[in-house]
Amino acid sequence: MDSERETYPGPSDSTTTGRSGAVGKAVETAGGLAMDAFEKTREKVAEYRDKGFEQVSQEVAEYTRSQPVPALLIAAGVGMVIGMLLGLGRR
Repeated sequence: MDSERETYPGPSDSTTTGRSGAVGKAVETAGGLAMDAFEKTREKVAEYRDKGFEQVSQEVAEYTRSQPVPALLIAAGVGMVIGMLLGLGRR
């Protein structure tokens, strides 16, 4: 049994440790980015809640006029997500 352990590299192998370290850093970076996005979204929702519907709809209209392509892509993405969720509910 001891000879088998020597022929098969385990978790202490340098290439495995290097890869897991890189994966760990990537996961940590992605987690940090996700937390930042979550915090920004939470702040925006609180801001919109305080401003009221009229102000929010005005800002959305202004954004759509100034940035029509990104606004269209966002709307298409939201529509696809809602459609997929509704499609899953029918199954």
